[in-house]
Amino acid sequence: MERLIKYFVPERYELRLDFYLEEMKFSGIAEIVGEVKNETVKFHAVNLKIKSVEVGNKPAKFKVEDNVLVLPDMELGKVNIRVCYEGVINENMEGVYLSTYEYEGKTEKIIATQFESHYEREAFPCIDEPEAKAVFELKLEMSNKFDGIMLSNMPENGGNGDMYVFEPTPRMSTYLLAWVIGKFHGKTVTNAHGVEITTYAPLNQDVDSVNFANEIAAKSLEFYDDNFREPYPLKKCTQVALPDFEAGAMENWGLVTYRESMLLVGKNATLGTKKGVALTVAHELSHQWFGDLVTMKWWDDLWLNESFASVMEYYAVDFIYPEYKIFEGFFTGDCLSALNRDAYKDVQSVHQEVHNPEEIATLFDPSIVYSKGARLMLMLIRLMGWEQFCKGVADYFDKYKYKNTVGDDLWECLKPYAEFDPKELMHAFIDKPGYPVISGKDGFSPYAQKRFLLDGEMKKSDWPLPEIREDMSGHYVLNLSEEQFEGRLAKFDKMGLEEKLRLLIDRYLLAKAGLVSSASLFPLIEKFRDEESAAVWGIMATIVAHLKIFFQPESDEERKFKQWVGWLVASALEKVGLTTRKDDDENVIRLRAVLAGMDYYAETKENMEKLASEYRDKYDELEPELREAILDAKLYLEPELIDAYLAKYQETADPELKYELLLAAVVSKDEGVLRKMLGLLDRLDVVKLQDQLVLYIYLYRNVRSRERAFDWLKEHWYEVRETMGDKTIESYPRYMAGAVRSEQDYEAWHEFFGTMRDDAALARAIEIGEGEIQARLKLIADNKEAVVKVLEKVTKTLGKAVE
Repeated sequence: MERLIKYFVPERYELRLDFYLEEMKFSGIAEIVGEVKNETVKFHAVNLKIKSVEVGNKPAKFKVEDNVLVLPDMELGKVNIRVCYEGVINENMEGVYLSTYEYEGKTEKIIATQFESHYEREAFPCIDEPEAKAVFELKLEMSNKFDGIMLSNMPENGGNGDMYVFEPTPRMSTYLLAWVIGKFHGKTVTNAHGVEITTYAPLNQDVDSVNFANEIAAKSLEFYDDNFREPYPLKKCTQVALPDFEAGAMENWGLVTYRESMLLVGKNATLGTKKGVALTVAHELSHQWFGDLVTMKWWDDLWLNESFASVMEYYAVDFIYPEYKIFEGFFTGDCLSALNRDAYKDVQSVHQEVHNPEEIATLFDPSIVYSKGARLMLMLIRLMGWEQFCKGVADYFDKYKYKNTVGDDLWECLKPYAEFDPKELMHAFIDKPGYPVISGKDGFSPYAQKRFLLDGEMKKSDWPLPEIREDMSGHYVLNLSEEQFEGRLAKFDKMGLEEKLRLLIDRYLLAKAGLVSSASLFPLIEKFRDEESAAVWGIMATIVAHLKIFFQPESDEERKFKQWVGWLVASALEKVGLTTRKDDDENVIRLRAVLAGMDYYAETKENMEKLASEYRDKYDELEPELREAILDAKLYLEPELIDAYLAKYQETADPELKYELLLAAVVSKDEGVLRKMLGLLDRLDVVKLQDQLVLYIYLYRNVRSRERAFDWLKEHWYEVRETMGDKTIESYPRYMAGAVRSEQDYEAWHEFFGTMRDDAALARAIEIGEGEIQARLKLIADNKEAVVKVLEKVTKTLGKAVE
């Protein structure tokens, strides 16, 4: 991919954009000041109609080739370039796009932007590369009647009538510019350090639903100020919930945009929603320093932004709300996700070369760039110590603010505060995929390591490890001998939570790799029936999900397995009950949810009936922490309620309730319910484009609707490929591969996606999917007989309670 900064280095963009909402287009004037470095100057310009170009106030020759505006015969040196052009407002949640919501019987329209990674070029001609930092002066105007508000990175600075003029931005990368135009209401707070924070929601959302986001934003900015030793660099911090948004959120400097479900916390929000919003806000606001103030030089160092933010969010939320026990979610979520994804031959490395724009989108693999990167940062922080780490980060911000960096710049700033070489350690894990499986004497000194793989031969490896720890920070698997393993089990009750989680997670991964028998997982998790930790039960649920793959759906074997699962959770579920109690702490609330989810799979009729009896037509009256389980159980017993569910789904603006209603329907076992949900794949007026992936993937995962869902995808693939962004499209082969457990489904998956290996946005997901499926099918073939044998044994032991 050609770097255009070698032709021209921008200093300032003066932009005036006039929007014609009814016509779904805009006109623009871009005045670009910078230095010409080559006789030919080139600007990125995608889907823009260039009307005229002036250089130094004189008409200039130009041409547009392959979405690049080319200016020939340029004189070297500083210059002012003026471009008049037109662009389009699209509906695919990239570039300048339309978002809508319903309010008081009317469709309200929003113009929003999403420029990361390379969609700024759809808004105005520019050098759309992270290294090309510049100052942006923005003027926005509506040609149609307008009575909403306009927001951008900076505060307003004058203007008249329908024109909004904003203060110049600091020097920043193009993809961080943003604006939002529409009808919103919101609230403003000022934090202890004097930063003004405003959070907006669409008018159909309760204005009080922004309160929690304001609180976490205020406290997060204080936390980062104190620990980064670099004050928040802007005059204000604005957050906006958008009804249509491809990702979860975007860290535009000073104007952070979010999905509604990632920002708004209603009066009936669950603890899980509050924790999710807290983490998302803390993540995006850490980017205001790491990514915005200091930006990677090129997209191959994307991890430098995301890995840092993905661990900082946990440190911030843990400081602000210690009662959330937020790191438990990191260990059972991000760490496990990284270990599962990073165990395949063809997985990308954290640091990855980028050769064309489509490849940029594939770098956003959440399990690698976010989760693995975050775990590596945690490993580094634990080895250095938090205070020493923050000293190095403070030096980094002080040295590189408003500039661009590469990964080595951070390691050099951290080095004086570490007793080892951060650069050597991090390069070893970041520059190549995978992680080691370690075996050795108790205490692991000396030890041997091989690269851990689920789809290939494990060969000797040499990751430098300053220290082997049995907590959850080290990105490796410990392969204990049977004697070592039994010794750990004997003292399990005296182990710390992280040591317990590592023991179970490592055993689960060793079973996936065939290093220990999957059959051995039955007696292992039976030992923990009386466990009271929600985090431990979360891993037990993961192990149960692993064991599901050995049983054909709706077979006699699966029936017995479900009964065993029901027995496994019965005593713990009886203790916590199926109703929320006033004295429930965070752990009990999470534990009840995990157990109820496992019991739903087990189809314990008595519990289904108890939960269904709590159902009310007025959904606001349902206990928030049990609402999902109640909706699941009620629809399971009374599938005819699907019409009521779908009516409420369309009526409510509550993003959490919408998700729960959708999920209850797509996990249904009823043919009529699934037919209705399959029909919604074509109804973007009912299920928004941003949610279509969730709807599709769950229908594919459901064995009763899988074949019909796949038929739909094959018939509509062209439209899906055109409308879904590059970051979303690779999720189809990836998540579908995770559900394949039979040769028949593999053949269908391979026949369809195997022809798309030349598509840069899909290639890696398809390659890894192939390895994942083949490894799973081999594991099933090798372990099924032993697993079924143990299942027969445990069900006979349980007697009538199971049979």
